Amino acid sequence: MTTNASAALIDREDTAGRTTATLVASLAARLAALYFISGADAIASLTSGFAALGREVSKTTEGARLREALGRSRIARNGDATWSALRIGEGSSTAVPSPVLDQLRNDVALLLADDLEQVLCMMPIPTEAPTGALPPPQQNATFLDFVVGYWAFSKEAIASIEELAKLGSSPPEVVNSKTSADIPLKGSLLR
Repeated sequence: MTTNASAALIDREDTAGRTTATLVASLAARLAALYFISGADAIASLTSGFAALGREVSKTTEGARLREALGRSRIARNGDATWSALRIGEGSSTAVPSPVLDQLRNDVALLLADDLEQVLCMMPIPTEAPTGALPPPQQNATFLDFVVGYWAFSKEAIASIEELAKLGSSPPEVVNSKTSADIPLKGSLLR
């Protein structure tokens, strides 16, 4: 049984409309920039971008609820201690935040474009990496490898964060009478 899936991609009114060419150019520019910045700068920018997204999402009911639950547990204290000791906040606070959600949405829109092959043939795609810039490949990384891996990583991240939030979801004055032997251990963090 084959189904025809479709998606309606709608640009916000206050922005310029996206085309397949602008989506390809955006992705190509991000990839080309990686040859000119350090890995630390790239990670700091992504971390800053996720933090900016987290601040925005925390203004929503669901985001505020998650943030509050995480903040009531030792998760926040341990995270803050690690963040401070390893100076993660310093690097990410001074980095330009990557618009991670917009980039994800643009990349998904690119995958749905029906004129992508024609646009790729017409566009001046950046040249290959400078000679000697990359080590020899260890394994052939394919697009589907990445997408399935990203999906698995995302599912694990969501499940982990939701479980961590449960630790702070009951008020601190409530005592859980179950012993650790009564609580079934499950989840990939407890392998």
